[in-house]
Amino acid sequence: MPKKNASSTKQSSQKATAPVVLVDNSQLIQRRIFWMLSIAAFVLFGSTIQHGFVLDDLAVIENNRFVQEGFGGIPDLFSTFYWKGFWDANAGLYRPLSMVMFAIEWAISPNTPAIHHFVNVLLYALTIGLLFKLLIKLLPNYSVWVSFAITLVFMVHPSHTEVVANIKSRDEILCFLFFLLTFQSILKARKGKTIDTVKTVLLFLACLLSKEAGIMYLPILGLYFWMVKSESIGSAFKRLVPLLIITGAWLILHQLVIHSDPTPPIQYGYHDNSLIACENGSRYATGISILGRYILESVAPYNLSYDYSYNQIPCLSFTSLPVIGTLAALILSAMIVIKTRKSKPEIAFGILFFFITIALVTNIFSLIGTTYANRLVYAPSLGIIMAFVIGLFTLFKAQQTEKWQSGAILISGLIGIGFSVQTIQRNQVWESNATLFAADVQNSPNSARVHFNNGVLKMNTDELDSIAARQQLLVAASSFKKAISIDSLDVGSYIDLGVTCFRLNQFEQSIFYTQKAIDLNPKDTSLYANLGDGYFMINDFDRSAKALKKGVLWKDATPTNYKHYGISLFNLKRYKEAIPVFQKGLQKFPDDVEMASNLGNSYGAAANFGEAGQVFETIYTKDSSNVNALRLMVISYEQAGNKAKVTQYGPLLK
Repeated sequence: MPKKNASSTKQSSQKATAPVVLVDNSQLIQRRIFWMLSIAAFVLFGSTIQHGFVLDDLAVIENNRFVQEGFGGIPDLFSTFYWKGFWDANAGLYRPLSMVMFAIEWAISPNTPAIHHFVNVLLYALTIGLLFKLLIKLLPNYSVWVSFAITLVFMVHPSHTEVVANIKSRDEILCFLFFLLTFQSILKARKGKTIDTVKTVLLFLACLLSKEAGIMYLPILGLYFWMVKSESIGSAFKRLVPLLIITGAWLILHQLVIHSDPTPPIQYGYHDNSLIACENGSRYATGISILGRYILESVAPYNLSYDYSYNQIPCLSFTSLPVIGTLAALILSAMIVIKTRKSKPEIAFGILFFFITIALVTNIFSLIGTTYANRLVYAPSLGIIMAFVIGLFTLFKAQQTEKWQSGAILISGLIGIGFSVQTIQRNQVWESNATLFAADVQNSPNSARVHFNNGVLKMNTDELDSIAARQQLLVAASSFKKAISIDSLDVGSYIDLGVTCFRLNQFEQSIFYTQKAIDLNPKDTSLYANLGDGYFMINDFDRSAKALKKGVLWKDATPTNYKHYGISLFNLKRYKEAIPVFQKGLQKFPDDVEMASNLGNSYGAAANFGEAGQVFETIYTKDSSNVNALRLMVISYEQAGNKAKVTQYGPLLK
C-alpha cells in the first residue's frame, strides 16, 4: 500500500470536519410555502368576513361622515385628525390611509361590513406571505423551514384576532405591511438607483400615514444592518438617511394637521387609562408590569379581552410580584442578547425588535389613550416569535438543514395547532358587540367598562317579549352594579342603572341611583328629567315638579317629561304654573293630544273656561271622533257662558 502524503492527509481531514451548511434555496419550495401560508391565513380568518361592525368600527366607518361621503370625503380625511369625522376628540392622531380605504370601500358598497372585513383578511393574508419572503432574505444562512415556522406561529397567534376581526385595526395591518415592504425594498435597492430610493421612501411614508408607531421601525432597520449584517454604524445610518428625511416631512405634516384644528387636545381620564389613577412611582411600576404582560401574551396568550381599563390592571408597587417578574425577564433578555450578539445575532435582533416596537405603548415613558390592548402586541410579537423559533431550531441543531422532519418543526407545528384552535374560538367572539361583550365579562371581570358595556347591551330589550325583556333588564342592572362596585365614580353606570330600575318598576331604586349620578354630574339636565319621572311614579309631586323644572331644560326633553311636570303642578293645585308648562310642551310636540287635554284641564281648573273651551275645540276639530274632547268643550263653554258654542256643539253629544 502506498504511503499517503502527510499534507494531503491533513487537508483531507480538515475538509471532512468542516461544517457543511446546507441551505434550502429551492424557489419551488419557497413558492409553495408562500401560497400555502397566504391561503391558510385567509382561511383561518375567513369566518370574520360575515361579522358586523364592532366597537370603534362605529366611529371610523358606520357613523363617520367623511367615510360615508365616499370618494368625496377623501380630502377631509387627509386634512383632519383621526376621529374628526365622528366626534371632536383630538387625540393627536393622524392616520388617513386606513380611513381613505374605508371611504373607498363604502363608496363601492355602502354600509356593508363584509367588504371591510374581506379587505382586512386579504391584507393579513398578503402580510403573512410577504413576511415569509422577507424572512428568507433576512435569514439567508438558515433553512427555509425556520422562516416557515416563524411565519406559521405568527400567523395563527390568537392576539392577532383583534387586528383582523376589528375593522378599525386596519391601521395596525397597514403599518406593519408597509414596514415589511419597506424592508424588502431596502434589501433589493440597487446602489445609485434613485428610483429604488424613491420607492423605499414612499413605502415608508405609507407606513407612517397608517399609524404613528411606524416611526419605531427606523431603529429596527438600522439595528438589523449593524447587528445582523455587521455593517458599521455609519454605513447603517447612511441607509436610513432618505427615510429620516421623509419622517421629518411626515412629522411636520402630522403636527400641522393636529394643531391647525381648533379642537383642544383630548384629556384622558383614569377610565381610559387606569395608570392615570396611579400615584407617584406606582405609575412606572405598573407600566413595567404591563410590559411583562405583553411579553407573556406574546408567548402564552390567554384570557384575551377587548378591554383592560379600570381596574382590570390595578396600580402596583415595585415590590409586587408581576413587577419583580418583569424585571427578572428584562435581565434575562439582556443576558440572552449579550450572549447571542456574536454567535446568533438573529436571536438578539428578535428580542430587541420586540422591546423597541412595544416601547411606546407600555405607558412607562408616556401615557397613551389605553391601559393595555391585544392589538398592540401584533407587530412586536414577531420579535419574540423569531427569537424563540431560531433558538428552538438551534437547540435541535436543525437551523441549517434542508430536512423539515425535526423536533423543532414538530414543536412549532404543535404550537401552531394550539394557537389555531384559540384563534378560531376568538374569531367567533368578535362576531358582534353582543358576543364580544358577553364573552369578555369573563375575561376581564375587574374592568368597570366591560361590565358597563354589557349592561348597555342588555338594556336593549325592545324586540323581546315582556318575560325575556325583564330577564335582560335584571342582567343589565347586575352589570351596572358590578361596574359601580369597581368604580364608584362611574357616572354612566349610575345613570343607566337608574333607567334600568325605572323600566323594572323599581322606582325608589331608580331615584336613588339617578340622584347619585346627579351628585357626580349636577350640570346634566337630562338626569333631572329622569329623577322627576321617578318621583312622579311614586306620586311625590312636589319633588317631581322641582326636578322636572330643570329636566325640561334638557334639549332632548320628552313629551312625558313635560306632561309629568305639568301634572305634578296640577296635582299640587298650582294650575297657573301648569298652564305654561303644557303650552311649551305643545310648542315642541304640537300633535300630542294628551298634552293638549292636560292644558285644557289646567285652564278649566284655573277657572279660565273660555281658554279651556278653545283648547278642547281645537282637539275636536282635528279629530271629530274624540267624544271626550267634545264633552269637555261643551262643559267649558257652558261655564264660560258662551251660549253660541254650546248651541253649536251641544247637540252633537246626543
